[in-house]
This record gives sequence, structure tokens and C-alpha cells, in this order.
Amino acid sequence: MTRLVATDLYKAFGSQSVLTGIELTVPEGSLTAILGPSGSGKTTLLRVLAGFERCDRGVISLGGRVVEDGRRYLPPEERGIGYVPQEGALFPHLTVEKNIAFGLSRQERRDGRVARLAEMVGLGNLTGRYPHQLSGGQQQRVALARALAIEPEVVLLDEPFSSLDAGLRASVRADVQRVLREAGTTALLVTHDQDEALSMSDFVAVIRDGRIGQTGTPQELYEHPVDPDMAEFLGDANLIRGSVDSAVASTPLGTFPLRSGSTPVAKPTSAVILVRPEQVEIRPGRAAHGLAARVVESEFHGHDAVMRVLPDASSGLGAIVARTDGALALAPGTEVTVTARGPVLAWPDA
Repeated sequence: MTRLVATDLYKAFGSQSVLTGIELTVPEGSLTAILGPSGSGKTTLLRVLAGFERCDRGVISLGGRVVEDGRRYLPPEERGIGYVPQEGALFPHLTVEKNIAFGLSRQERRDGRVARLAEMVGLGNLTGRYPHQLSGGQQQRVALARALAIEPEVVLLDEPFSSLDAGLRASVRADVQRVLREAGTTALLVTHDQDEALSMSDFVAVIRDGRIGQTGTPQELYEHPVDPDMAEFLGDANLIRGSVDSAVASTPLGTFPLRSGSTPVAKPTSAVILVRPEQVEIRPGRAAHGLAARVVESEFHGHDAVMRVLPDASSGLGAIVARTDGALALAPGTEVTVTARGPVLAWPDA
């Protein structure tokens, strides 16, 4: 069963079109991410799905029940949706316990639900505290518990980790993912962070200019982006001019088999070829096989290193990004030999 479906959604503010024909399907029990840059329409989409904004055209259904279609409109409180805003939006004068219980009836507050949720989000011993006595990550956990307390059909999360520092963001993300899995709740996460979307979601829908540009599992999107722009948006990408012939791509970096999903061609055709940084191999010094280059930038991350290398001018290539084992981090100026391994994705020129 599909829990959330949006069909042909349009939304404009005055003369400014924001959503232009959104098609979105969120399977039951999944965690799906809406990924897009600032201004792409992702937060507007979430607010329309929640019922905070009316769509201009289109159909929204939850669990097979139409909640908006141009004639019928259910307000947010009747949609069975939990909502977690960016800053948590907790009531400062209420304790953790009372914040979680805010949307519940008196009977529901007595059935142990609040205590169970507090334990689930790791705050069972903090229910008497007030928001100002909690860390940012703890406040977001309270906001999630409050959204889950009403036992919603879907939980919508609007960039809930954006205000947290990098170290805390990773741990809170893991906690939120665990809680949603344990609760079996369908969830839709809005984010501009590619790592966040790819690492914690079952499915990712990339929104560009008010439309869904591509939807799939994180691996599908990363390995098979629909075009070069999508490839660059979903992670570091080396886009190299070359040619394709049948199932082979030829580039100054080498000749590679084409990844399944590349557009087949019957004769040699110029193309843009995608080589991800983890496919690039670097060896210190000069070697008989491979491109001569030198390191121009090097970032050490412990578990890995990201380097930008500049091949000799005779190759016709610009800088290439490589991701290697952290033990291989090389200083800028180091002479290296660059090779790569396939398969690769290619988009023949029109």
C-alpha cells in the first residue's frame, strides 16, 4: 500500500510559480527524502502536503484517502500528519512530558504513550525538564516524539537537523532514523544536504525548479543520475569530454566499459562521461601507464582523503577530484600518476 501520493501538484505565490507539476509517491513504512537546493520548492511542497498551504491544482492522497483535489480540502489537523519543523518549535513553558503530550486527549495521556515515546527517543529520565534545559539535539528528539504521539499516518520533517553542529547532526540523524524504523512510521524528510539524503533514506526524490527531476534509491541516483547536472548535484563528479562507441567510453583518462543505463549508440559519438572520485586512482611519482599530474589541493578526513590533481596540459583535462584511502593523502605539489577504473556512465551529445 502507498501511504502518500501527490499527483500533478501546482503552487504559485502571485506570479511566481513554485511547484509545477509535482509527481511524488511515498511507499508505506519508508523514509523518503526530498532533496533540493534553496529555492527549489521543497519546503513549499512539504507545507502543501501538510495542509498549511492550499495547492492551486493537483491531488494529494494519504493511505488511499484524498485530502485535497481542488474541490475537497482537509485542514492539517484532520490529515493524520505529524510535523517536525526546523527548530523543533517546542513550547518553552511546558516540560518535555507536556510538550510530547500536547496534541493528545486526556485519556491518551494516561495510557503510557508519553512515557514510551520519551524512552524511545532516549529522554525517559528528562521528562521533567524544560526546553531551555535541553541541548539542540534533545529538543529535536522531543519534537519528533510529539509528532509521533498522535500516531500519524505520515511524519513530515522540514530540515530538522540544519541548526545542529556537524558532530551532533550525525548522532541525531541516526537516532531519528532508528525511532522512525521502530515506530514503523512513513516519513518524508526535506533536506538540502546530499549526504543526509543518501545516507538515511530508503528513497530520494530530487526537486529542481519546482519539479521532481529523479526518484530512486540512494544507490540508483548516485550511480545512474539522469543527466550531468544531476550527477554533480548528488556528489563530487568528474565530467570528462570523450566519445562512446557501442558499450565503450574513450577519454583522455582511459577507455572504460559503459555502466548499464548509459544510452546505447550505434556509431562513435561525442559524449560527457561521468567518473566518480572514488573511481580515480593515484600513485605517487611517474609511471609508464596513466596520466602525469600534480596535486593542487589535498583534504585529509582521517578515514579518507580528497585530492584535486591537475593533469599535464597535453591531456586537455582540467582538475580531477580523487577520493582515496586516508593513508594516501599527498601534499600539494606532489607529482603523481592518475588512472581510473570503470564502468562509467555516459551521456552522448544530442
